Amino acid sequence: MANGLRRANTFIPEPYILKFVKINEQSNSSLKQKIMFNKVKILVLAASFFTVCQLNAQDAFSLGPRVGVNFSNFSHVDNSKSLLGPVFGLTTTYSINETTGISVDFLYSKEGYKVGDNDAKVNYFQVPITFDLFFGALGESFRPKAYVGIAPEFLLGAKLNDTTVDKSNYNSLNLALVGGLGFNARVANRIWLNTDLRAFLGLTDVVKVIPEKQTNNTIQFSLGLAYGISKI
Repeated sequence: MANGLRRANTFIPEPYILKFVKINEQSNSSLKQKIMFNKVKILVLAASFFTVCQLNAQDAFSLGPRVGVNFSNFSHVDNSKSLLGPVFGLTTTYSINETTGISVDFLYSKEGYKVGDNDAKVNYFQVPITFDLFFGALGESFRPKAYVGIAPEFLLGAKLNDTTVDKSNYNSLNLALVGGLGFNARVANRIWLNTDLRAFLGLTDVVKVIPEKQTNNTIQFSLGLAYGISKI
């Protein structure tokens, strides 16, 4: 009898049986490949979606270093000129929503004025607190901003040229209005370059020993590098 399979009075030759088995094996292999391919495709799409969401999301809280320069002067000082001084410290921003936020900086700020060859220098611990308005769509890598706020300054010390001046000649707290323009530019994932040009308008008398009120007015340019801690 020829090799084969007899079933229900029907004889199936062996070559056809082997061919049928091979076809089933090929079908199963093809199905497994399709399932694996679909799984990989789903993982790639999920990773891509997560990445896009991360890039488009706005950092809810960010902080980092800030450094810049002050151009300051006192009011009611005859023949005075602006004094150039450093400013540096920590910058922080909390985004309330996609377009607004609150920034608080903690800065060492050298201010004062020049008269002839003399430099009157006053050092402050400056804490600008501002309400920020961001322009542009959420997720854009470049976002202009404008802000207003208030800036308390706490006296650290004073000098006339290189000679230390008694701090009791100055009020220990100075208060100023602050407003400015700038932009935040994303330089890497969750890292932003903050560029700011601010104006400080003094509200309180800086010097105690002079009858005429002297206020401190400053233009400040600074750069900050902030890292996003959390997302909106």
